[in-house]
Amino acid sequence: MREDGLANWAPLAGADLQIRDTIRTQWCHGAPGMVASLAGLALDDAGYTRLLVEGGELTWRAGPLAKGSGLCHGTAGNGLAFLSLYDRTGDGLWLERARAFALHALEQVEREHERYGVMRHSLFTGDIGVAVMAQSCIEARAGMPTLDWA
Repeated sequence: MREDGLANWAPLAGADLQIRDTIRTQWCHGAPGMVASLAGLALDDAGYTRLLVEGGELTWRAGPLAKGSGLCHGTAGNGLAFLSLYDRTGDGLWLERARAFALHALEQVEREHERYGVMRHSLFTGDIGVAVMAQSCIEARAGMPTLDWA
């Protein structure tokens, strides 16, 4: 779905974007994951690049996720979309945005640790994924760990 320079994808083919009164923008549902996962395709297609950029812009405007910090459905995962757009377009704005999300995700990890007294030790939903995403921002390396890296 595209509107006003923004784009999002439904979680299921043919489904409505809104599920349970929410429109999702996270790596596992919606624009961030679609952008991060599909940014390496059709590199010479300007229209496709615009679509991906619109998904990235929606992700930015939605802001960091209150849901958590991780890769799958957290702030770090959404930052992967920005790294993918930086890799695709070379526009430093996307790297800046990825780094801003990484910093926010690291702060979320600290707050969660203070609140619950434990760390979450999982790549996709825990603190390790946030650390890997932060390192990816330092290296300006796009891709989802274990899925996209050889």
